[in-house]
Order: sequence, then structure tokens, then C-alpha cells
Amino acid sequence: MRRARAASLICAAAVAVAVWPAARAAEAAPSPPARSWNFRVFLNEDPIGYHNFTLTSQGDARELKSVAHYQVKILFISAYHYDHQATETWRGDCLARLDSTSDDNGKQYAVHALDDGQQLRIEAPSARYALSGCAMTFAYWNPVMLQQSHLINPETGEDVAVAIHAVGDEDIAVRGSTVRARRYHLHSAKLEIDLWYSPEGEWLALESPNEKGRRLRYVLN
Repeated sequence: MRRARAASLICAAAVAVAVWPAARAAEAAPSPPARSWNFRVFLNEDPIGYHNFTLTSQGDARELKSVAHYQVKILFISAYHYDHQATETWRGDCLARLDSTSDDNGKQYAVHALDDGQQLRIEAPSARYALSGCAMTFAYWNPVMLQQSHLINPETGEDVAVAIHAVGDEDIAVRGSTVRARRYHLHSAKLEIDLWYSPEGEWLALESPNEKGRRLRYVLN
């Protein structure tokens, strides 16, 4: 009996020794470095603020944090302001959770979405609803977005029908250099957005006209 107990203890010790380095190696494995897209925002040629995105990964899970601030002044008086903060959790290319708050010139928005394992349940200012399947926001940082026909607006929580098509390749200025980029156009009932991507699929720029005919432009820092 004592010999059997001693043998079992030796086996347990051997297993522990074998497992411990692997567990330590798993704990020590570094997460992929965070990626960021920091944009200066212009209205035509006038600087009005910024919109910054930071993406971190852990295994199949990714978390995106975005922070935006715009302020348009006329004769040193604020004519328009916009503030937006959002945290998005992704499983692969599918949205698993969204929490956002926005102040659009005094109009307040809060959006919450959560995947319960069967559907993505969205609480938006205008309605509560659920989506089946893999849903995405206007995730410009992820070129898979360009293949979608519906996107969730992270500010309002609306499910937006979109049409996206490639326009062609052209040269654009990025961080003081001229680079070749592919241009895409996104159309919806309320939006017209042009997007530029590198040959590797990296998001480089954005432009969109507003209702007064001026262009909102994102310039990558």
C-alpha cells in the first residue's frame, strides 16, 4: 500500500513538473501589440478635432476603444460640438458587445449591445431589437466591413443598410508621404463616405460630405 501511494505521488509530481513549464509558458506568452489609428479631423481645410481608435487582442477576442472630439467655431464661438466614446468587443469578425455614449451638439445618445449566444441584442435610443448571425459596426479598421450589406451605427445603434463598392486605385498623402491606396465608396440612405486602404488592407483615410456641402476629412497621424 505504501509502495502504491509512493508511486502515485511520484506520478503526480512528474505530471506537475511536466505541466508547470507549459502553464508558465502560456502565462508568459505576450499578447499581440495594440494597434492604433489616430486621425486629425478637418472640415474642408479647417482642423476641428480628432478621432482615435485603439485595438487590443487576446486570443480570438479583440477590444476596440474609440474616442472622438470635434468643435467647429465661428468667430471664436462654438457653433457645433461632438463627443463620442465607444468600447467594442469582437469575437473574430463578429461584434460581441458594444457600449457607447455620444453628445451630438447637445443631443445625447447611449447604445448597448450584447451577444447572448443566440442573438445580438441592441438597446438604442430609438428602439430595442435583436440581430441573428454575425453583425458588424462601421468598423473601418477591419476591411471585412467592406463586404457587408448592413452595419450598426455605434452612435445611434441603428441597423443601417449600406452599399459599398471599390472605386479604384489612386495616390493619397499619408503622414507626409504619397502612397498608393484603393478607394471605396459607402452609400446609405443618409451617408456618403469615401474610404482609402493600403494594398495590405490598412485603413488610411476617410471623407464624407455634410449637409452644408463641406467635407469632413480624417487625416492619419
